[in-house]
Amino acid sequence: MQLPHQKIACFLFAIIGLLITNNGLAQSINKTFYGTVVDSTGAPLKSVSVRLSTNLDTVTRITDEKGQYRFKNIKGNNLYITYSMLGYQMASKSLFSIEARSEILVPTIELMPSSFFIKDINIVKVIPIVFKQDTTQFNFNAYKFRKGALLEEALKGLAGFQVARDGSVYFNGKSINRIEVDSKPFFGGDVLTATRNLPADFVQNIQVIDSYGNDTQQTGMKDGDSEKIINIILKEDRKKIYFGQITVGGGTNERYIGSFGINKFNDGEEVSIIGSINNTNTNLFSFGSLTGGERDRSLLEIGDYSDPTDGLNNVNSIGINASRKIGTNTNLNASYSFVRQENSTEGFSELTSTYIGNTIRRKEDYSINTVDLNHRIKFDMETRFKNKDALKVAGNLWFNKQIATNTKDTELRNSDSKNLGTYQDSTTQENPNGELEILYSKFFNKKGRKLIGNLQLNSNDNNRKEVARESYQVYDLSDDRPIDTEFSQNQFINSKNITSSSKAEVTFVEPFFNKSLFEFSYSFDITQIDAIRLVEDRLINNPSNSINYVDSLTVDYNYFFRSNRTSLNYQFIPNSKFKLNVGFAVQPLLLQGKLPREEVEYKYENVNLIPSANIIYRFNNEMDWQIDYKGKNNQPNFHQIIPVIDNTNSRNIVVGNPELKAEFSHRISTTFRKTMASTGQYLESNLAYNIALNKIVSDKRSIDNSTIQETTFKNTGGYYDMRWYYVFNTPLFTENLQLDLTGNTDYYNNLSFIDDRKRTTKQLFFNQALQVRYQWSDHVESVVNANYMLNNAQYDIPYRTKINAHSFLAGVGAKGYFNDHISLGMEMSQRFNDGYTSTFMNINPTIMNAFVEFTFLPNNLALLRVQGFDLFDQNKSMGFTSEYIGNDVYEARNNRLGRYFMLSLNLRLQKYPKKK
Repeated sequence: MQLPHQKIACFLFAIIGLLITNNGLAQSINKTFYGTVVDSTGAPLKSVSVRLSTNLDTVTRITDEKGQYRFKNIKGNNLYITYSMLGYQMASKSLFSIEARSEILVPTIELMPSSFFIKDINIVKVIPIVFKQDTTQFNFNAYKFRKGALLEEALKGLAGFQVARDGSVYFNGKSINRIEVDSKPFFGGDVLTATRNLPADFVQNIQVIDSYGNDTQQTGMKDGDSEKIINIILKEDRKKIYFGQITVGGGTNERYIGSFGINKFNDGEEVSIIGSINNTNTNLFSFGSLTGGERDRSLLEIGDYSDPTDGLNNVNSIGINASRKIGTNTNLNASYSFVRQENSTEGFSELTSTYIGNTIRRKEDYSINTVDLNHRIKFDMETRFKNKDALKVAGNLWFNKQIATNTKDTELRNSDSKNLGTYQDSTTQENPNGELEILYSKFFNKKGRKLIGNLQLNSNDNNRKEVARESYQVYDLSDDRPIDTEFSQNQFINSKNITSSSKAEVTFVEPFFNKSLFEFSYSFDITQIDAIRLVEDRLINNPSNSINYVDSLTVDYNYFFRSNRTSLNYQFIPNSKFKLNVGFAVQPLLLQGKLPREEVEYKYENVNLIPSANIIYRFNNEMDWQIDYKGKNNQPNFHQIIPVIDNTNSRNIVVGNPELKAEFSHRISTTFRKTMASTGQYLESNLAYNIALNKIVSDKRSIDNSTIQETTFKNTGGYYDMRWYYVFNTPLFTENLQLDLTGNTDYYNNLSFIDDRKRTTKQLFFNQALQVRYQWSDHVESVVNANYMLNNAQYDIPYRTKINAHSFLAGVGAKGYFNDHISLGMEMSQRFNDGYTSTFMNINPTIMNAFVEFTFLPNNLALLRVQGFDLFDQNKSMGFTSEYIGNDVYEARNNRLGRYFMLSLNLRLQKYPKKK
C-alpha cells in the first residue's frame, strides 16, 4: 500500500507528463498563419517583408498585391512576427497560440510612414491618391499648399477637381453636392461653407465618395443614382484647436466686404460661427436663392473668369454649427444660417414664337428688384442602442420670404400689327417648409440579415400676394395707327398652396447561401395639395366698397397622389470581379383632383411594372464596367394640372390640364472606369439612353389675328434622349503638369404641340473642355483652360429651321511667389460667340483680373491684398442665356458687376487649448 506522500508524488508526475504530452502534441500540429498589412489610409501594402519566428522555426514571406501573406506548416505556439518596408516604420506582433484550429488569422497590421536621413537627405514616401471602388482618397501630406490656403484653393490643385469662380466644386465631371467633416455634416453639408472656411493645412486627407443614400448604407443594396460627396478627415493635431479669420475690405464703385469666422474643434465636438457682409457676390452659403436671376451652372464654365451672378447684389449672412457626442453611442449635429440678399437686375430679351401663318416676336426691357430672406435649421441625430440597433433622425426647416418688383416694357409684333405695353407686378411671398426623416435599422446576429424602416415627412406652405398691372395699345402696321382702345388690367392675386407628402418604406435583406442576397421592400407614398387663389379686379368701381373677385380666375383645388410600390431585388456576388443586381417592382398609382365648388373630380389610375438591373464586372482592381437599367415614375407638377385660367400676363395665358397622366421613363446606361494609381491617371465614360412614356409637353396656340398666346399641357409619346460623357485626368511628363479633359454630347428628341399639331425639336449639345495645370517648384503655379460648346437645334414649325450657336472660351491664370511674403496673380479669359439669332448675343468679351498679396506678422497670420476685377470693364455684358424648344427661340442678356478695385486685410487666428 502506498503512503499518502507517495500518492501525491505519482499524481504530480502524471500531470507533468500529461502537460508535456499535450505540449508536444500541440507543437506537432502544423498550423497556417495569415494576415494583411495596410498603410495609414487603409490601402493594402505590397512587398512588405514579414518575418515569423517560433521556438522551433524562422520563416520570411513578402506580401502580395492585396497586402496579404501566409505561413504554412508552422510548429510552435510562441510566435514573434516583424513587418518591415522601406519608407515605413517597423512593426511587430507577439502571439501565443494554443488554438486547435489549423488556420489562424493574425490581426491586420498598419504601417506608418517613416523618414530616413541618408547624407542629409530626408526621404518620405506618401501615396498621394488611393482608389477604392466607390471612394477616391487624397492624402494631403503628399501635396504642398500655400501656408494659410483654404480648402477651396487646395482642391484646385488636386487631380480631377475643378472649382468654378462661384465656388461650385466638380470631381471627374460631376458636381459635389455635400461635404462632411470627420463623417459629420458641417453646416448641414453645405459645400461653400466648408471649402471657404476650413484651412487646407488642417486636412489629413479627403475622400470623394459615390453615395447612394442612407438606405443603401444600411442594406448594402445599391439602387438609384449616386451623388458625389466629400468627407474631410482632419489631422490628429487639428482635432483640438481654436481657429478663425477676420476680413475687411473696401474699394471703388462703393464695393465693400467684411467677414469673420470663429471655430472650436474638440476631438469630435465642434462649434463654428461665421458671418459675412458684402456687395461683391461673395457667398459663404450655397443654398437658397443667393444669386438673383440664378441660372444653371455648368462644368464647361470652368476657366471663365467673369462673375457668374446676374445683377448687382448685397449679401448679408450669418450661421452657427454645432456637433456633439452625447454619451458613448449618440452623435448630434445642428446648424442654423440666415442669408439676406438684395438683387437688382436689368436686362433685355427677344422671343420668337412661330405658328402657321402667324410669327410673333417679342422684345422686352425689364428691371427686377428682389429682397430674399432665408432662414434654415438642419439637425441630425444618430444613436446605437445596447442591442446594436441603430436610429437616425434628420430634420430640415427653412423659411423664405421674398419681396420683388418687376417692370417690363414690351413690344410684340406679327405681320399685321404691333403691341406696345407695360407690365408691372409687386409680389410678397412666404414659404415655410419642413422635412423630417427617421431611419431605424434592426441588428441581427446572422451576417447579412437586415431590417430597415424609413419614414419621410415633408410640408411646404406657399403664401403669395401679388399686385399685377398691365396696359398696352395695339397698332396697325400698315399705317401705324391704333386699331383698338388701350387695354388695362389691375389685379390683386392672393394665393395659398399647402403641399404635404409622406413616404414610409420597410426593407428586409436576407442572405441566400454564401454569395447572394434577397431584398424585399414595400413603400407607400402620398402627396396632398390644397390650393386656393382669389383674384380681385381693382379696375371695377364698386360703390359698396366690396371686393370684386373674378370667378373665372378663382382657384379652389385639391390634388391627391398615391403610390404603392412592392419590389424584390436579388444580388449575386460570386467573386471579387462580378456583381449582379436584378429587381422587379409593381407600382399602382392614383392621381385625383377635385374642384369642390363645381363638384368636379378628375381621376387617373395606373399600374407600373418596373424592372431594374445592374451588372458590374471588375477586370482588376483598377478597371470596371457596369450596365444599369432603371424605371421611374414622374408625376405632373401643380402648375401643369391646375384647371383654371391664369391671365396675370394677358398676352401669355396659361391653363392647366387636370387630366394629365404621370410620366414613366425607361433609362439604360453603361459606364466604364479605369484608374491607374501608379501613373495617377483616371478615365471614365458613360453612355445613357432614356425614353419617356406619357411625356408631359406644352400645347400652345396663338389667338387669331393677334399677338396673344395661350399655353396648356398634354401627354404624348415619342420623347427620347441620348447622353454621353467622358473624363480623363493624367500627369504630363511630370507630376507637376496635370491634364484634365472633359466632354459630353447630348441629343434630345423634344416634343410639343403647336396649334393642336405635334411638333418635334431635335437638339444636339456638344461640349469639350481642356484644362492644363502646372506648378513650377514653390514659385509659380498656372492653369490654362479651353472650352468649346455647340448648340444645334432643328425645328419643323411650320417649316424647317436650323440654329447653330457656337461658344469658345480660352482662359489662363497664373500666380507667382517672389518670396515668403509677396505674391502676384493674374487671370484672363476670352469668349467668342457666334450663330445666335440675336445680335446682342454674338459678342466677344475679354475678362482680366489681377491681384497683389503681402503677408506679415508671425507665421504670416496677416494678408494684405490689392485686387482689380474686370480691368477691361466687360463683365457687365456677360449675363446671357438662350433656350430653343417647341416653337420658341428665346435669348436674353442681364447686367452684371463691372470693374472695381479693392484693398482688403485678412487676419488668421489659431490657438491650441491648454493641456490638462
